[in-house]
Amino acid sequence: MKRKISLFLATGCFIGFIPGAPGTYGSLAATVSFYLIYRFSHRVLPELHLSVLGVIVIVGVVTSAEASLRFGSDDPPEVVIDEIAGQILTFLFLPVSSWNLILGMVLFRIFDIWKPYPIRRVESLKNGVGIMADDLLAGVYSNIVLRFVNAMTHG
Repeated sequence: MKRKISLFLATGCFIGFIPGAPGTYGSLAATVSFYLIYRFSHRVLPELHLSVLGVIVIVGVVTSAEASLRFGSDDPPEVVIDEIAGQILTFLFLPVSSWNLILGMVLFRIFDIWKPYPIRRVESLKNGVGIMADDLLAGVYSNIVLRFVNAMTHG
């Protein structure tokens, strides 16, 4: 039972099994979920945002390590909890708007695929940490660029 729950969480409710681009699907699911939570609550509480992100990261390290063993790969494409965490980090402390959601998702996917320094280096960390760390760092880069774009376009 533990392995099934771990697999369910690591694959983002089995989104990671959708053929094609599972990482992009995980990012899209995170973006849509983030927007829906905002839409129905009419705000995003920074404390809640940080708490949810923290839980996703902790659960992600544990479940992605388990999934890595199951799939026999250091970073199996089916594991998308890392993309979910990185995408949620991209939106941290930023205004929720269509522009930020779309640009944030595009930026995150670019940094996640491109992996500029030191993203590729942290990917080699063991036991699920590397699986999560590279996407979290891509989320940090995306957040910084998105903040810069917001500052330039909104004064």
